[in-house]
Amino acid sequence: SVASLQEGVISPNSTVYDTVSFTKAPSYGSPRCWSSSSHGNLTVAGALEHSCNVFFYEMGYRLGNGHNGRVNDSGGLARLKKYADMFGLTDKSGVEITESSPHFSTSDIIRSAIGQGTNNYSTVGLARYVTTVANSGNCYNLSLLSKATDADGNLIADYTPTLRNTVDLKQSTWDAIHQGMRKVVE
Repeated sequence: SVASLQEGVISPNSTVYDTVSFTKAPSYGSPRCWSSSSHGNLTVAGALEHSCNVFFYEMGYRLGNGHNGRVNDSGGLARLKKYADMFGLTDKSGVEITESSPHFSTSDIIRSAIGQGTNNYSTVGLARYVTTVANSGNCYNLSLLSKATDADGNLIADYTPTLRNTVDLKQSTWDAIHQGMRKVVE
């Protein structure tokens, strides 16, 4: 959603019709929406609300400059990865326990746009990403601990989470994403 809005392939009011089966890029097969019936015309907020695969397949197609059934996979993935990095999805979260290194997808922009492809993230990495969305751009290195003290209560170490980076997006992008996320639970 963010990559599509920020890269100008859609606006917050743009609509995409859910065709249930995505057939614009024949070499990718015909990936389908999770629903067997169409969600109809959706804005980005509606696509988030319904978790519409076809909408996001279309975003992957557009991010990959899809035209006449052809897609620039590596170009689309590079555009998508730029935003994955902003949200902390390309490195470990900072927690004090063993954590697997994340892996950003290296193939299939169409399916990668819905989080499939070859993506591999830890749950704590995804929690950091969602927290960054929820607070409109503050991406923190996470911590499971608050502080460490000795037996007398003296501070040994402070584990206050540190700011990794700030994601600076257009307000209209934050508004559309937050509206969609709210719709998921309302």
